[in-house]
Amino acid sequence: MPRCDLCRQASRYLSLGSARPFSTTVRCRQPTSSEPNYPGHQPLSFAQNALLAVGSGVVGVLDTTRGDLIATLSESTASTFLPSLHAAMTALPEGRQIMRDQPTIDSSLLSPLKKLRRGTLGREYVEWLERGDVTPDTREPVRYIDSPTLAYTMLRYRQTHDLYHTLFSLPPTLPHELSLKVVELSNMSLPVAAFSSVFGPFRLSASRRDTWIRDWVPWALRTGREGRCLVGVYWEKRWEQGVGDLRRELGVKRNDALGVEGRWKGYRQIRETERELRRTGEWMDEPEEW
Repeated sequence: MPRCDLCRQASRYLSLGSARPFSTTVRCRQPTSSEPNYPGHQPLSFAQNALLAVGSGVVGVLDTTRGDLIATLSESTASTFLPSLHAAMTALPEGRQIMRDQPTIDSSLLSPLKKLRRGTLGREYVEWLERGDVTPDTREPVRYIDSPTLAYTMLRYRQTHDLYHTLFSLPPTLPHELSLKVVELSNMSLPVAAFSSVFGPFRLSASRRDTWIRDWVPWALRTGREGRCLVGVYWEKRWEQGVGDLRRELGVKRNDALGVEGRWKGYRQIRETERELRRTGEWMDEPEEW
């Protein structure tokens, strides 16, 4: 029986990059009876999905820089968390409106946002993207989730992830990406966030990892637990809202623990830029404790 492309991909994952091919021959029935449910959808059998989950998980442990494998793992384990995340998202009118409109975030939105005042969500989002030299178009598309509704829920999470960075003034560095994963774990109960939170810190040195755990993990767990479900925020309707005002509305705060700014350069630089803009009157948002 011919092997499907997906099985070949998973076998490569499981071989862990070895020069020798994976010793177990992986074969599965092609999903010929299942038609795609949305553009880009790749229907999977139960065996294919399980194989993909194991393969992406094993290699993801060894190489936590592989964002494509993390995305694949999140989809292949989606049945364990995505229905509850969707339920939390639609528990409020704002989330239900998102599901009706199904907006997407891409680079076509950015030009008008550059004209907004500093301190607004839209302008600070653009500033964050430019600082990190990234664009909204780099997020992986959703492929392996059968339900179009749940597929959009996953897409929405991916496309709004960088807005969470903006909300908390977290730069695009490894320690702060890990901090945000802990927030997402606490806020949305995502298994892939748990995966990143457990294995990702081992990419830090031992001393830096200990400092990160003390400085960021308690804040991230508390913030995710006490704040509103972030994926259920209609960010596109809040571009002109001040980020400080938005944090107050969502019931979250940035990490203001004693000494944190001094120990984390990227975070300190973002906060110092904001303070300077406040002093010169260029920051439109209402003052917070900073």
